[in-house]
Amino acid sequence: MPVFHYKVLDVAGQVSEGTLAADAAEEGRRNLRERGWRIERFGPVADGSKSEAWSTHGVLETLRGMLGRIWDRPSRRADRVADFARQLALLLRSGVPLTEGLDVLIGQEHHRGFETILRDVLDRVRSGVSLADALTPYPMWFDATFLAAVQVGQRSGGLDKALTQLATFLKERSGLRHQVTAALTYPCILLVLGVCVTLFLMTRVIPQLLTVLMSSGKPLPTATAILKTCTDVLVGYWPWLLLGVVGIAALGTAVIRSRRGRRVCEGTILRTPIAGSLIQKTLVARFAQQMTMLLGSGVPFIEAIRIVRNAEHHTLLVEELGGIERAIEAGSDIAPTLANSRVFPPLVVHLVAVGQSAGELPQMLDELRIGYETEVKIALTKFTAALEPLLIVVMAALIGFVIFATVMPILQVTEVMR
Repeated sequence: MPVFHYKVLDVAGQVSEGTLAADAAEEGRRNLRERGWRIERFGPVADGSKSEAWSTHGVLETLRGMLGRIWDRPSRRADRVADFARQLALLLRSGVPLTEGLDVLIGQEHHRGFETILRDVLDRVRSGVSLADALTPYPMWFDATFLAAVQVGQRSGGLDKALTQLATFLKERSGLRHQVTAALTYPCILLVLGVCVTLFLMTRVIPQLLTVLMSSGKPLPTATAILKTCTDVLVGYWPWLLLGVVGIAALGTAVIRSRRGRRVCEGTILRTPIAGSLIQKTLVARFAQQMTMLLGSGVPFIEAIRIVRNAEHHTLLVEELGGIERAIEAGSDIAPTLANSRVFPPLVVHLVAVGQSAGELPQMLDELRIGYETEVKIALTKFTAALEPLLIVVMAALIGFVIFATVMPILQVTEVMR
């Protein structure tokens, strides 16, 4: 029986290679298509040299796939899914059937992995599966919030409206994430550059200067002696220092991954003067965004709370959302549950309770979303305005000490020569 070598894209968008025994090439192709795979290359294995060539090509394809997964960040996936939701909503609103709309979007999709996913979704929808169930196998692209809104939209006959709200929500959430990232980029670059310059001076430049200065036999000033000690430790014991840094990082990661450690760290950060306020407002804005979208799509309040809680990673927020869920199930007011909340300010608790009792919770949450998105921008401005000068002062003091400790003995030698 002939043996064929194939390269395919599976339903998750991953490149796979292998061999397949079949009576004919068409039978082998049909076997691969029945698995839901997209055939990239298919041919007989003739000899060992060809197999070796295929193996080398497979290694290159694997490396390319790995780089693609690294480049395909969650923010890029969110933007792509938002565009998909917006375009599909436009097609549905124009009277285009769902299967035809998916087929149109597949034809214009340039991302191979996402195109493969959409092809599998289209096949499932054509076989009678609902759109929400067809999207379920791909949680990396379509999270629980997306699936719940689509499910309610299909059930109520307003799928185009639900998709439009999802597109708006994903863009807003992505915009909030980009604001935080952009605000922290410059301070991080400044910190890294300052540390790199200091390490370069202390490991490459300062040791040579100190060798020259010590050859004169003069005692070193106190600042220079301290700098020499630090330089000797960095140059002579850098493997142990690196091992210590890695060990501390591993220990910190283990503590943060534990529920109790993560809870303590998050609570400590929320109590810090500037960063705590920024994180708290970001959490409230993100919660309001998700709840506004879910409630606007027709998802019941308790189900929306459950979806947000399952999708959230902040331990304190998850615990408080769990308290809200239990209070609603018990038929009690949510205000006492959040009386001592460390995430939700008293004003937010009061407004949510009033909106729930008055039946205007979606409108109230939408106003909170708008207000807290503005507050996040203001808090980011304050945070960067306070952090950047602080980093500049710290880096200037550190580099200034290195320069002072280096120049001091030179000045002393010059003074003696006079």
